[in-house]
Amino acid sequence: MRKILSIFLVVLPLLSVAQFAPPAGQEGTTAMHADSSAFKAWATGCVVEPGPMNIANPSAGLAGAGWPAENAIGYPEGTYGVTCLGDGGVATLTFAMPICDRPGPDFAVFENGFANAGSPDMYFLELAFVEVSSDGEHFFRFPAITYVQTETQLGGMACIDPRQIHNFASKYAAMYGTPFDLADIDDDPLLDKSRVTHVRVIDVVGSINPDYATYDSQGHIVNDPWPTPFASSGFDLDAVGVIHVSSPFGLDDHQEERPLVYPNPVVNKLILEEDVESIALFTVMGQRVLVSNQKQVDVSTLASGVYVAHLTVDGKTLVRKIVKP
Repeated sequence: MRKILSIFLVVLPLLSVAQFAPPAGQEGTTAMHADSSAFKAWATGCVVEPGPMNIANPSAGLAGAGWPAENAIGYPEGTYGVTCLGDGGVATLTFAMPICDRPGPDFAVFENGFANAGSPDMYFLELAFVEVSSDGEHFFRFPAITYVQTETQLGGMACIDPRQIHNFASKYAAMYGTPFDLADIDDDPLLDKSRVTHVRVIDVVGSINPDYATYDSQGHIVNDPWPTPFASSGFDLDAVGVIHVSSPFGLDDHQEERPLVYPNPVVNKLILEEDVESIALFTVMGQRVLVSNQKQVDVSTLASGVYVAHLTVDGKTLVRKIVKP
């Protein structure tokens, strides 16, 4: 009996560590560097609803001043080119082409965390929940898990062991994305995993005070660095990289009868219907090549190929496939 008890006492601390994937560079990590050839596209749009710098002191104002939403578009920039969300702030990202569910991770979220030089395997990480939508209205959250202790509040510059968190954005340091697999979300008729159009990133407040606390998928309070009462507080969104992109030819299934632009295929000038307010044209890999609010748009200099047009009509974005022979 004494031997069994001794084994239990040795194993108990190991269980509390909860060995999820380790930091970048270690065996078993899931970290993805921004330069990985797995990334086929990057977010092309971002709208931010910033939270307060300190949720316990709303009079201090909102976070994000000087850290615009545009910083989250395209390839990650690292430490400073980020969008700061504040306590509970929300960023909603869109893409030239939808994300689709295939084997393995489908996209990755980048933040600007960094290692603690004095404590191996410990990192300054400001966490966030991640949700997805295929219609921009109904969002579904990845089942995030934390085993970070909740007896003591992590201070504003405290660090976290990445092995204790799973399915939170900012599991890894700057320039290393945290991958997300759409298969981790339960199937639902309101979510088309073959055509995910929106990724939403929601800052974890990080306070263990029940008045402000947020909870993981298992009901645990999420303890992360808090408070950080300055403009760059909260989750620092750097980028979202797409690994699995829906086929551009799948657009036809989701188009309305109205073409909105013509001729298509087009050689020289693309003409927008009267109620189309603007057009943004992207390659199928997500590179923006043209933006215009004119009714006749010159595309003569574009290379032959398939393009994706984002058309603004009555404040909404409609997507059409454009072919240039």
